[in-house]
Amino acid sequence: MPNILVVEDEYDQCIELQKILKRERYDTDIAQSASSALTKLKAEHFDLVITDMKMPEMSGADLLREIKKTDPDLPVIIITAFPDLKDAVELVSRGGAFYYIEKPIYEVDKLNKLKDEIKRALWIRRGGDNASEDSTESEEIYEFPEIIGNSPKILQIYKNMTRIIKHDVNPVLIMGESGTGKELVAKAIHKYGKRGNQAFAPVDCSTIPEQLWESELFGHERGAFTGADSRKIGLMEVADKGTLFLDEISNIIPAIQAKLLRVIETREFLRIGGTEPIKVDICIITATNKNLEEEIEKGNFKEDLYYRLNVIPLTLPPLRERKDDIPLLVEHFLDKFSKEYNAEPKQITPRAMSALRRYDWPGNVRRLENFLRQVFVLGEGNLIDLDDLPPEISHQPQGPVELSIEIPEGGVSLEDIELQYLRAALKQTKGNVTKAAELLGISRRQLQGRMKNHNLERGDFK
Repeated sequence: MPNILVVEDEYDQCIELQKILKRERYDTDIAQSASSALTKLKAEHFDLVITDMKMPEMSGADLLREIKKTDPDLPVIIITAFPDLKDAVELVSRGGAFYYIEKPIYEVDKLNKLKDEIKRALWIRRGGDNASEDSTESEEIYEFPEIIGNSPKILQIYKNMTRIIKHDVNPVLIMGESGTGKELVAKAIHKYGKRGNQAFAPVDCSTIPEQLWESELFGHERGAFTGADSRKIGLMEVADKGTLFLDEISNIIPAIQAKLLRVIETREFLRIGGTEPIKVDICIITATNKNLEEEIEKGNFKEDLYYRLNVIPLTLPPLRERKDDIPLLVEHFLDKFSKEYNAEPKQITPRAMSALRRYDWPGNVRRLENFLRQVFVLGEGNLIDLDDLPPEISHQPQGPVELSIEIPEGGVSLEDIELQYLRAALKQTKGNVTKAAELLGISRRQLQGRMKNHNLERGDFK
């Protein structure tokens, strides 16, 4: 039977948590100080430690550091009050804590969450998963057909999304440049989570005027202000039991940030002009294309709200960092446009695809989609070739030829040097004579003549 050590300086809290764990059929011991806990850990084997953050003499953070010195794999769950939240997040992301949970832990949702995390920690402790970022053998990864890609960075996003869904993480913060698919990811988390049959309410925070923010989010009562002729239901109520998606959250004014933080803490709010608190059960997913830590430094974003949102970082890679996904995306969009416009499907030539892969795509997947739509609609025929691409894409350089040439002591002939350059250029372009000539700064005819002199065949380099 798993053995758990509970560390809590308040005796009543310690005993209460011990009772709960024993009802779950766990062997449980208690310690009312970090020093007592360390003594017990030296004398006895434990599978998990649950510790309070604030304790006299030695804090939960200090206890975690001591535990990791002697048993780096022993999972430690931190129990924290709100003022310690930032430290708790840091301990999970950098200090090796397994999870943190906020007080009071005896609320039904928090208690159930604690029980789930205890099961997960014990399962990993028994060797069910090594919990490393690059191990997927024993971890089920959900499929998200709406999101296109199988590059390593996208597969890691699938893994993190699966964890968010399985553990019902709430709230969620999605970060990434414009056009990387933040709303697509938010919709997928909602769709495949437990709230998938409920409302998904998206909000573009950059489009709402400052004076309308409170009314849009929280609603208002009739007569609350001039022009409030009837009651208005805000987006918080619209999304009740479902998901509220706040895109570009950095655009929310500080006053509303404070109110949003309170909703996350209490799950209730007041309509403008209202006196009765309205309780809601919602998942809040937020997204931004800005660096929120920089916005905090500038005074534009509340630090405590950031740490509330940033439980599991979900940062989407730009398209330039996952160019292996471009062929899949191109195939997906061309098939989509064929169905959308009831038109014959179009194909793309290898050299046109090569040009698309070399381009860095500012604007990311959204720009790729818009570009392909334009080519699909305006292009003639069913084949997209290099000539159909605009110059900024079709004229992308192949990049420098990487050569490692050393001149031996006995010297070398110019013919040998020329041969090495010819081979390197043809190898880099996979036997494409035109592109190889461009790299070498000579005409296609000149290159063909030199290839003939050196008995080189383009087919040898494909």
